[in-house]
Formats: sequence, structure tokens, C-alpha cells
Amino acid sequence: MPTTRAQILLASANATERERAAASLAPAGCEIVSTEDGHAALQAIRHRRPDLALVSLDLPGLDGLELCKELRRDPATARTPVFLLCAQDNPTYRLLALELGADELLSLPMEPRELMLRVRNMIERTRPLAEPPAQLHFGKLVVDMSAHEVNVAGRRLKLSPIEFKLLLVLVQHSGHVQTRAGLLREVWADAALATDRTVDTHIRRLRGKLGPLRSWIRTVRTTGYCFKPE
Repeated sequence: MPTTRAQILLASANATERERAAASLAPAGCEIVSTEDGHAALQAIRHRRPDLALVSLDLPGLDGLELCKELRRDPATARTPVFLLCAQDNPTYRLLALELGADELLSLPMEPRELMLRVRNMIERTRPLAEPPAQLHFGKLVVDMSAHEVNVAGRRLKLSPIEFKLLLVLVQHSGHVQTRAGLLREVWADAALATDRTVDTHIRRLRGKLGPLRSWIRTVRTTGYCFKPE
């Protein structure tokens, strides 16, 4: 499962069905939120925004098909993955479920591992990727990508836009050699007007501003540069 614990909304009036589904998902470490009728399930999904909803077709109050229709009408829940649960594999129900926007119609009982894998795979496909960190930390050096700032031991460095971008490329590939040609492509908008000497000049200026950390940018003879914190 994704690194953050997944939340599953399980809606069924059948206690045995809820227990079996919850037991199937236990090995994946899912957090299960259970409801016993369609209206409660709809409110729980709108409020909690679960990673996936497992919904029995024969829910009281609001059946699984109607619940799916309501979820797809609401922009806030339209993309919530929905698996409908059915006591038998009925082709008519299967077509209706697909027409109303359900992602799956699962026939119960189902082998526990299969249910767990189907749920896991759906969540991994639909869950947003984790946001990249806003800051990169290397000991006393902090590179703030959102603010375009660099601090050394709490002191803000006055870097030009080119110097900041050059340092950012180097730290993002920490431990790996960056060729001069590669740095020209990554940092300079018009690399055709820049040369290897341009890279060397900016590296020299950047090292000067890094002060005691200047040795962290290492020269790789005839090739380029490598950021390697000590």
C-alpha cells in the first residue's frame, strides 16, 4: 500500500460481509470506516474523502447504484474510487454499475487476497503522489526551492537566479557528476550562447558565496562538477 495509511469506506448492512471485507484488508493496514445504510455512507464519503469506497449493492435507504450515481454527480466525490459488492455475478447489474461510474462490481464471497490486491492496486493508481519537499537540507546548507533562497548556518546567501539554479541542479543530483554540457542545458535558457568557461565562472562565484562550504562543490577533471557534502 502507499506509505500513508489508506482509508476505506465500507458500506454494508450485512455484518458478516463487513467483517469478512475488513479481515481481507487488515494485512494491508487499511483504516476501515463502516456504515450500514446508503445515506450514512454518502455523508461519510463527503466528509471523510476516503481513498476508496466498498459499497454493497443492496444497501438500505440508498442502494449501491443510487449511491454511486450521487457520488459521480458531486464534483467533490466524482473521482472517489467505488467498488460495488454483489452477492452474485449478474451481467445486468455489472452493466448498470459501469454506466453509473463504478470502478468495479465484485462478486462475494471473494478470496481475501484478491480483494486486498484489487483495493491496493486501485489506490496506488488513483492516489495523488506525495508533494516534493519545499526545502533540501544538507547539514548547515538549506536550499528553499519555493522561496528561491539558500541559507548557510542560518545566514541567507545573495545568489543571482543563475547561481541559485546552478546550485539547485547540483544538490538535486548530490553525489553524481554533472557535466558542463549538462549544466549548460539545465541552467542556461539559451545554452548556445554560453560556453564551458561560462559554467566555470559561475561555479567560481558560487563557491565564493558558499564560504566554508565551497569544497562541497568538487571539480571533476575534464568533465564537470559534483556536489558532495562533507
